[in-house]
Amino acid sequence: MNMRIIELRPSRPHLHGATLAQEDLSTALSSFSALNGDSAVFLLNLSNATSVTGSYLRATLHWALLCGQAAVSQPAHPPSHGQWSVKPLPLFPMVVAPSAVVAEEVHDFFGARNLPLLQALKWTKSEITSVRLVGVLDSFLLGTLLKLARFGEATAGELADKSKEEITPNAWSNRLAALFMLRLVTRNRVGKFWKYAPIAKEIQSWG
Repeated sequence: MNMRIIELRPSRPHLHGATLAQEDLSTALSSFSALNGDSAVFLLNLSNATSVTGSYLRATLHWALLCGQAAVSQPAHPPSHGQWSVKPLPLFPMVVAPSAVVAEEVHDFFGARNLPLLQALKWTKSEITSVRLVGVLDSFLLGTLLKLARFGEATAGELADKSKEEITPNAWSNRLAALFMLRLVTRNRVGKFWKYAPIAKEIQSWG
């Protein structure tokens, strides 16, 4: 799926601490502010990293995930104006982690929070073509994600028609909405319904 990709590639091999994370992330803030409601993949490219800490991941990928979720949930209270507060931003966080050690650290960080994240395996300037799921995702949601990837895009009703599972369109709708909140799929309004699509056509599971 074509989507704007905002890539951040830190040059340091050791990415430790929130202060360093915010220093690196500050170079992308103007791009985030210029989105004007358009969705974008925030691609944290850790190709140069040999180690990364939880505090660095929390201040980059996890922060972007919370901002993406805030854009969906529209919190009742106005967001703080602090530079690093969580604010509604239409971001879909993703990581590049060629190092097995770094990939394991990312997997463990999100798994400990019972959250999933997509690891980009193949991509172009405008499209993510292959990903691997890291962290933790409920088995029912994983099955829904893999079905959606196989079909390409679908509304809840279309997924109910195409699937052999005996669950209602409303149940499919709830699963798809949960995947969207987790920033694993995108969606567009088509008439009265949401049509969902995977961010990448090819999705692999961790391990």
